[in-house]
Amino acid sequence: MMFRLPWIVAALAALALAACSSGEAPEENAVSAAVTTVAPQQGSLPETVVAYGTAGPAADAAQVLNVQASGRVMRWNVTAGASVKRGQSLLTFALAPSAVAAYEQAVSAQKVAEAQRAHTAQLLSEQLATRDQMEQAEKALKDAQSNLDALVQQQGRSASMDITAPFDGTVVTVDAAQGDVLQPGAPLLSIQRGDGLVVTGGIERAAMGRVQVGAKVSLVPLDGSAPMHGTVRRVARALNPHTHQLDVELVPDGPLVNGEGFRAEIIVGQWQGWLLPRDALQGDESDRYVFQVADGKAVRVPVKVLGESDSISVASGKLDAKHPLVTEGATQLDDGMAVRTAAEAADNKP
Repeated sequence: MMFRLPWIVAALAALALAACSSGEAPEENAVSAAVTTVAPQQGSLPETVVAYGTAGPAADAAQVLNVQASGRVMRWNVTAGASVKRGQSLLTFALAPSAVAAYEQAVSAQKVAEAQRAHTAQLLSEQLATRDQMEQAEKALKDAQSNLDALVQQQGRSASMDITAPFDGTVVTVDAAQGDVLQPGAPLLSIQRGDGLVVTGGIERAAMGRVQVGAKVSLVPLDGSAPMHGTVRRVARALNPHTHQLDVELVPDGPLVNGEGFRAEIIVGQWQGWLLPRDALQGDESDRYVFQVADGKAVRVPVKVLGESDSISVASGKLDAKHPLVTEGATQLDDGMAVRTAAEAADNKP
C-alpha cells in the first residue's frame, strides 16, 4: 500500500488548488455596471404656467365709430382694409335737418337764459328781485349751457362733420353706404389698432394669482416657426364661458398673423435646487431618486422634483456635490452596486 502515497498526495494538492481558484472567482467576476456621470450642479429654472392661444385682435384693439345724431354719409374717404394714420379723414357726415334745428334751438335757449340771468341780477341789485329768483335764473342758464355742450359733443357746431381716425390702424369694416340716412348711434365703420394683434390664451383658475400683468412670456408657434418673446398685457377676472378658463392677452415682440396658434410659457417665478438631467431621475411621482457614485459604488439619493423643463428637472435632496451624478446607465443600478464609468469600461477592453 505504501507505493500509492505519492499519487494520493498529488491528487489532494490538485483539489486544494482548485478550491482556492474557485474561492477567488466571485471577486474577479463581481456584478458591476458601466455608467456615464456628470458633476452635480445647483441653479434655477423659470417656473412657468403654460397656456395655448391664438393670435387675434385685443379686446380693446377695435373701435366702432358713430355719430350720436341722425344724418347721412356725404363722402367716404377710405375703404375696408385701408391703413390709416391718426387724424386722417375717414368720411364726411351731414347732419339731418332735425339735428341742425336741435342745435340752433339749444344755442337760442342758452342765449335767452343768459339774458334772463343778467336781467335778474340787475333787478336784484335794485332790490326788485329776490335771492330765490336769482338762483332760479342761474339754474336755467346752467341747464341750457349743459344741453348745448352735450349737443356740441355729439354733433359739433356745424351742419357737417369730418370723422377722423382716433389712432393708427386698419379699417376693418365699412358699415354704411354713402347717402344712407342713419339714426343716432348707427355704426359707420370699425377701425383696428396697428398694434392691436395679441395672443389670447387660457389659464386655469388656480393660476390667476400667479400670472401678473407685465410677466415675461415665451411664445412658440404651433406650426414650427421661430419662437418669440412677449409680455402679459391683461388677465381676465372672469371665466370665459366657452373655455371655462381665464383669458390672458400676450403681446409679442414680433409680428403676428391673425389666427396663428401658439404655446405660451408664462414665467411666474424661479425654481431653485439641484439641476438634474432627465435621464438621471428615476422612480415614479411618489418615489423619485437619483444615483451618485461614492468609492466605486452606486448610492441611491431620494429627491423631490420642484419643476421641470424639456431636458432638466429642478429638485431638492441630500446630494453630495463631491460625488458624480449618474446619468446614462442609471436604470440598471441598485443601491450599493459596483459601477464603472464609461471611460473605465473602455480602458478595460482587450
